[in-house]
Amino acid sequence: MQSMIKKENDDRSFYFCESADWSTIIVADSEADAARRSLLEANEFYEEELCLSPCMRVKKVEESFEDDDILFRIEEILADIGMHKESQIMSKILKNI
Repeated sequence: MQSMIKKENDDRSFYFCESADWSTIIVADSEADAARRSLLEANEFYEEELCLSPCMRVKKVEESFEDDDILFRIEEILADIGMHKESQIMSKILKNI
């Protein structure tokens, strides 16, 4: 994973991502790509102690940084990164809230 570093001619952007009690800034091609990459990185870093909320907030880091939030359902991001069992578990949990 690559966070917080990119060359000037790199077309990707920086994205601020947060869920539950953690946040990161990641280099990605899109908001959805940033959501996937940040969850993969957080899962690798926190392992068993990773906390997730029902949504992940993703903001493209730009000069105008306010009110551009994009929310992704956490179970969809889990499925996108191949964590299908965890996605199904989270989906059941969220349905019971």
